[in-house]
Amino acid sequence: MAKKRKRKRRVGFKNWKTLLGAISVIIFLFYFRNEVYRFSFKTYRWYLQLTYHPTIKHGLIEYPKGFSIHGIDVSKWQDRIDWKLLKAISSENDTIHFRFAFIKATEGILLEDPMFKDNWRNAKENKVIRGAYHYFLPTNNPKFQAANFIRNVEIRKGDLPPVVDIEETNGKSKREIIRQLKIYIKELEKHYKVRPIIYSNINFIENYLADDFKNYFFWIAHYYIDKLVVEDDINWIFWQHSDKAILVGSGCNVDVNVFNGGSRDLESILHK
Repeated sequence: MAKKRKRKRRVGFKNWKTLLGAISVIIFLFYFRNEVYRFSFKTYRWYLQLTYHPTIKHGLIEYPKGFSIHGIDVSKWQDRIDWKLLKAISSENDTIHFRFAFIKATEGILLEDPMFKDNWRNAKENKVIRGAYHYFLPTNNPKFQAANFIRNVEIRKGDLPPVVDIEETNGKSKREIIRQLKIYIKELEKHYKVRPIIYSNINFIENYLADDFKNYFFWIAHYYIDKLVVEDDINWIFWQHSDKAILVGSGCNVDVNVFNGGSRDLESILHK
């Protein structure tokens, strides 16, 4: 009896359709990753709002004396901001009105904050001075990170300079961190024609940044103190003094900041 030959399996038309469909979906998700991420996040946020039952309370924190201009900084984690009612109550029962807002725009080489476009637009519509910031990752290519920020942020007249937020080393040496950050900053300066503001906590600034960025303004994070004391050669312009404030009306927890100067000083750094 002759042996039956084994038939070779061929990939059928249906299998090819399935494969091509899967590849198309992957390409679509990659190309529209920010839109998909934003939509997914907003859907999740909508669900949280349905199940959220706010209590009547205020973040009764103490605000540093001697500063007249206050502001907030926000990202996707602040999802219930009432931009028409941007104020908080201090521990001394004073009403604090916030005149500026720093808004997270991007992170690394690909990520756009899903709330950025909404926050950026709402700040402008409600006459809140706005600024955008990028969360810098020392392990990512600095030119690609700059391209991510530039692609997503258009700075217009009356906006604050762009901000780079650098808080972690990711195992990199000080020399490498400085080199990477300088490349990133150079790309932004070339595009926006202005020096970015550098944000970090006081220790990171003193240990890694102060010596190499003397001609730059710093935005310093240092919480729960009455007075900010820094080295004389650190040119600080904003101070993030607490992360415990709660906005009136929205019940939203925010970081709060003060500007180191008066109205004319603030106006002088805005985009012309």
